[in-house]
Amino acid sequence: MFSSEGDRKTVEMIAHPRKGERIVGQMTHEDPFAAVDLLVDKMYNQLHKAKEKLKDRRKRSGRVPPPLAPDEMAQPAEELESYDEVVEEYSERFDAP
Repeated sequence: MFSSEGDRKTVEMIAHPRKGERIVGQMTHEDPFAAVDLLVDKMYNQLHKAKEKLKDRRKRSGRVPPPLAPDEMAQPAEELESYDEVVEEYSERFDAP
């Protein structure tokens, strides 16, 4: 939405994301194009912040498991030294009924 108050031009933008509340931005400047540019930057930052909040909420909600501590991480399997050992190891895994 554009409006003019003397020399000042006001630009307003409203975003309706799928989740969360609507995001409103308003910018006033003498140059209408500069006002639009500044408003786009402002809305980008607000949308990014809202997205990060949603991500953080999902992490804390328990739907996504917390990251493992370094001592709980899976240890790499022992190194197999030859091609024959690799074939033997994996054929036992996949050939078993």
